[in-house]
Amino acid sequence: MRVVVTGATGNAGTSVVRALAADRTITDVLGIARRRPDLRIPGVRWAEADIDPGRSDLTELFAGADAVVHLAWRFQPTHDPVATWRTNVLGSIGV
Repeated sequence: MRVVVTGATGNAGTSVVRALAADRTITDVLGIARRRPDLRIPGVRWAEADIDPGRSDLTELFAGADAVVHLAWRFQPTHDPVATWRTNVLGSIGV
């Protein structure tokens, strides 16, 4: 089973990718984050991508996935509600 996790470096995301990597029925875990982390978790591959529309093409990253766990969201910049809306709403629609 191949699982892709968006927001994989967030508080919930790191716990999710650790749990998925420990599951023997899951053969491939791809963690997606805006910035590639220094975090090393055996069994987890990392990809740098942004779910904000127009910033990254997620098609290839999601290709062949049996499941996608969508945890990516943005709460900054608070002074720019349009930017957070684009990521949280339009980005989620894109996922």
